[in-house]
Amino acid sequence: MDGDQVDWVALAKQGDSGAMHELYERNRGRIYSLAYRYAGNSADAEDILQESFAKAFVSLAKCQLNENTYFASWLYRIAVNCTMDHFRRRRGPNDAVTLDELPGPASDGAETPEGEFARREARELVRHSLSRLPRRRRMAVVLRHYQQMKIAEIAVAMGCSEGCVKKQLFQALRQLRRELHPSLGGSR
Repeated sequence: MDGDQVDWVALAKQGDSGAMHELYERNRGRIYSLAYRYAGNSADAEDILQESFAKAFVSLAKCQLNENTYFASWLYRIAVNCTMDHFRRRRGPNDAVTLDELPGPASDGAETPEGEFARREARELVRHSLSRLPRRRRMAVVLRHYQQMKIAEIAVAMGCSEGCVKKQLFQALRQLRRELHPSLGGSR
């Protein structure tokens, strides 16, 4: 963590609203992206974002964050819990959640309509298969492959061991491979 952020955390712990605003601005994009990747829509993502920061700032004064604790990892853990709680309240335990991709880079115009159609179909197949994963596996995949987090960071965010994260990812990828292999032209 950079020294500047440690100072913002210390000030925010003392109730400094400017420091809280600074921490919000520095971290909102990552938390929103996590929520959007999991929820698939901006309304739920905004709700999760607000709930995550509200819980973080209420807990900040009581928590034992110091210069050896990474604020972003602690915040991710809160956001992961808020995301899971949000859908636990809204849906049944086995209901699927749609995962929409964020808009990709602009096309250079060299793509064919057939290629674009094939990519769109493949994305839809992956999105559908991801939505069928159990919640913890889906969260591990979102954090690893969409948020580009390291295994250790995911473990902190999800409140489990690195071995548990690896197991969740292995099982998720095995399930995705099993479901997607025939659909994407593979033979088994």
